[in-house]
Parts: sequence; structure tokens; C-alpha cells
Amino acid sequence: MSEIERIKKQILRALKLKPQTFWELINYQDGHIAAFFEALNSLLEEGLIVYRDYKFHLEKEIPLNPLADTLCSRCGLGVELKGFWEDLYQRFLEVTKERPLPTSDYDQGFVRPVDTVRRVAYIYQRGDLEEAEIFILGDDDLLSVVMGLTRMPKRVVVVEIDERLNAFIKEFAEREGLTNLEVYNYNVIEALPESLKRSFDVFVTDPVETKKGLKLFVGRCLEALKGPGAAGYMGFTHREASLRKWYDFEKFILSAGLVVTDILRDFAIYPENENQWEDFYRTYEIMKKLELPLPEVDWYKSSFVRFEVVEGPTLPPFEKPRDLRELYFDDESWATPMPSYLEEA
Repeated sequence: MSEIERIKKQILRALKLKPQTFWELINYQDGHIAAFFEALNSLLEEGLIVYRDYKFHLEKEIPLNPLADTLCSRCGLGVELKGFWEDLYQRFLEVTKERPLPTSDYDQGFVRPVDTVRRVAYIYQRGDLEEAEIFILGDDDLLSVVMGLTRMPKRVVVVEIDERLNAFIKEFAEREGLTNLEVYNYNVIEALPESLKRSFDVFVTDPVETKKGLKLFVGRCLEALKGPGAAGYMGFTHREASLRKWYDFEKFILSAGLVVTDILRDFAIYPENENQWEDFYRTYEIMKKLELPLPEVDWYKSSFVRFEVVEGPTLPPFEKPRDLRELYFDDESWATPMPSYLEEA
């Protein structure tokens, strides 16, 4: 989806609420003024909107939902679940009661359910959910389930190594009649299937945070994007990623043809109790450095980062992990569990 097409969609959603002036309407999108004006002209030429009495009016019925309010009422920047989104959150809690628990074999852990829904609401807020084709690499958080419950995306494809999660998502999709939700068994070490390359408007991933693994995860996602205007979202922490690692990764993203548009700091929290990963701590590097009790607070947090393709994308050359140990571990991986198959090696 190009930048202009995204802006047009944002304009139409806002006009389903009420007629708006130019200055009101510009707040519902974040393109520069020239791009916003181009999108308005395109909609006028297509006959979808009209301009009269200094306001833009919706002229034809369109298959988009009116814009739901998700902006935080306090800061006006973050996400607050209200109305439709609050109801959806309650539904998500119900359908994920029997979700698979994390396993150390794949460095898993899921964020709080409310944060999963907030992530999807933010993707919606930015115009990247409705009628979009979305690629999800790894879905511990069951983001695809929330997206499926919204009935908004055109297509959602999950590629995930854990067959337990895949079975859970497939069963959900069948129960809900979601023929546009596809799930494939996939190991990120393997090449991305050709059928999935250059096919998506949006990607979402929570990558491993080793220097090599990070680029491998996001590199697979870049291969899946269509081109300029496509967007990417990822969780990225400060717990196992130094600013030097952020700096190196941001250079990688820029050289691929993308720009960072948003960073929501500590947007998601990994809950200790729900993940039930007490045994993971036994192999954490930090536990070898210092005698520590198990935590009584939720301390592992992740920022939510959005990128947008300006040109390309082209995958820059980078050093891939030689094996699973290099995929999961580097000198900053102090809170990553040791997979059982590596413990035994």
C-alpha cells in the first residue's frame, strides 16, 4: 500500500464519522501537506468525496468502518482500549484461555494480553490494519488472533516454528470461519518461500535480539514486503539490546530503504505469572553473575517500533547466524533461556 493510498484510507475513515474541514481532516493522518493534498485531490477525482461549504463530505458508501477512537485520553499519543476495542479485548481473553505456554526451545514469552490488543489497535490507528495483507513472523503473542477477531485485514499470514501455536491458531481460524488467516510451519534459518516474497503491506515480528538474529528475523520480513509505503512493526527491548545494537540495527534499516516513524517506549510488558517460565531463570546468564531471587515484578518490557518503506526495500548484506547458538545468544543475551537441545550438546 503506497503512502497516498494509506492517507486516502485514513481520510475516508474519518469522513465516515462526519464532514470535516481541511484543518480537521489533516489530524487524522500523518503525511506531509503535499501528500495529504494529493490524496484529497485523488479522492475528489474518483468521486468518493466532495468539497462544499469549506468541508469535505463522503459522497459514496465505502466498505470501511468509521474510525474508532483509540487515542489515549491523557497523552493523546498512545493507545486506550475503548468501545469496540475493549469488547474485543474481553473476547481475546476468552478465546486464548487454553493458549500454549512458552517453551525455552524457541526463546518464547508472550506480552500481556492487553498489550497484544493495544499493539493491534495501534496498527489500526496508523492505517495499517484494515484491508491490509499482513505478514507475522513468530506469533507467541497471538497477534493474528486479535487481527482475526477484528475482521479487518484482507489477509493475515503467520509463519511460526512452534507447531503447538500453529495448531492453536488454525483451530481458532476454522472455528471463526477465517479463510484469510493462513498459518505455516517455518524456521527462520530457512529461506523464505518464494510465494511469500514481495506479497505484503505490513509485517510484524518480535525478533530474537542477538545482533545476527535480529537482522535475520527482520531481513525475512523485509523480503515479504511489497515496496514503498509498506510498513513494519517490531518489539525491541533495552533489556538485551544496548544502544550500540540499536544504532547498528537502525543503520541496517536505513540502508534497506526504510525509515523509523514511531518508537513507543516500553509499550508491552511480559507478565511473569502468566508465562510460567520460572524454570527458564535457571539458565539465564544474569543468574550466573549474581545470586538473585526470582522476580516478584514484571520487569521485562518491550518498545514497539514502526518502520515505513521509502524505497526498495533491498536487503543489505549481513552476517547470518552459523547455528542456533549464534541465533539465540550473544554477549548481551543475559535473560535468554538455554534451549534443552543446546544444554545437552
